[in-house]
Amino acid sequence: MRQKLTSLGRHLTRRMVLAAAIAAGIATASMSVLADPAAPARPTAARKLTYYEYRRGLFALSKIETASVVMLGDSLTEGAPWRELTGCLSLVNRGIGGDTTTRLLGRLDEVFKLRPRAIFLMIGVNDISLSVPRSTTVENLRAILDRLERADTQPFLAFVLPVTASYAKKGMNAGITDLNAAIAGVLADHPKTRPIDIRPLMRGSDGSLREELSYDGLHLSPKGYAVWRDAIAPELAKYCGQ
Repeated sequence: MRQKLTSLGRHLTRRMVLAAAIAAGIATASMSVLADPAAPARPTAARKLTYYEYRRGLFALSKIETASVVMLGDSLTEGAPWRELTGCLSLVNRGIGGDTTTRLLGRLDEVFKLRPRAIFLMIGVNDISLSVPRSTTVENLRAILDRLERADTQPFLAFVLPVTASYAKKGMNAGITDLNAAIAGVLADHPKTRPIDIRPLMRGSDGSLREELSYDGLHLSPKGYAVWRDAIAPELAKYCGQ
């Protein structure tokens, strides 16, 4: 009996050693494959598009080759169906939520391809929200207007609208006031660009955006867009070729 047990033990030991060797060989082979630079790379998850990339991707798909008027800016511009609000059938909206002066400067070529007769621009509030240095914003605005004035188009630059007194990010209106003072200086150096100032039509007695003209403190309500539309209507009508 003892001999049989001993024999069985040796047999089991040999099998265990063999199994361990096989497992070690598989592990080594796997590691060598991973270390082999010629081995195909494992697929990685696709990077998600940013909203900025998504909007520019949609613009690239547009079948519209020319537009008499371009509305250009950030979410305040993007938020309105301008063609429907104005009745201008030769108008396109090139607003992108979250856009800054830096990124807008980088996409002007796409706007110029439309050969617009006029460009209505409002930009800058996101620079304030993101704490972009004022000097950077002003430098970008100068570069933007330099390019717009060299193009065969009539540029309009709107002063940045204030936020409501109840807006979550307190203190933004002080930054907006300072930026608008800088915008006035930039406009003084760009005589071809016409200013658009709808602030007096939208501010309350405290200088903040009137509550009924916004739905969240920053973005405009339909009443707010009606004020903006009516304010630019006379100028827009001069350039909107049907």
